[in-house]
Amino acid sequence: MADIWTFGPAKDDKQTYSDGTQVPHREQAVFLNDVEVGELEVHMHKRKGRDGRVDVSFGITTIVYGPVPGGD
Repeated sequence: MADIWTFGPAKDDKQTYSDGTQVPHREQAVFLNDVEVGELEVHMHKRKGRDGRVDVSFGITTIVYGPVPGGD
């Protein structure tokens, strides 16, 4: 039987810095055969580059909850 991998619905949020700047944050569950097996998260950071100007920085975090149940 083939495994079916799917993403759950995205959950959006934001982080607000003290100067009022807002950056997005998104989380999604990962499913294998309808069992939640992990999650992923994409976020932004406000940071200044070497030239002192604000750059865009993205981060991605992936989490696996443990051995994948019944996956090949």
